[in-house]
Amino acid sequence: MLADKPVALLTLVFVQGMASFALGGTLIARVLREAAGALTMAGSYATAALDVGAAAGPLVAAVALRTGAGTLGPLWASGLLVLGALLIALPSRGTLSAQEAGGPPARQETA
Repeated sequence: MLADKPVALLTLVFVQGMASFALGGTLIARVLREAAGALTMAGSYATAALDVGAAAGPLVAAVALRTGAGTLGPLWASGLLVLGALLIALPSRGTLSAQEAGGPPARQETA
């Protein structure tokens, strides 16, 4: 849609890049907060999940380009991936909110 307008394209690429970095840091912070008892494992799992997504996303987009949707294939693929993530995350929304109301879990100190 805006690929032929360089100023709009570069602006959107910059904004998307900023949003991506903000989202990654926010997700890792959320995981670390929820798994206060095992910070090292939580951090490594959160980072690995983001890395898998960063590698798998372009592969899914490349496959989607070869479908009947053509250049809109990656857009539809990303929309379906977001829908799948929401279907997984929304059922646990109430559980996470209830845990937050009580504050973060207490850290166990080792002697």
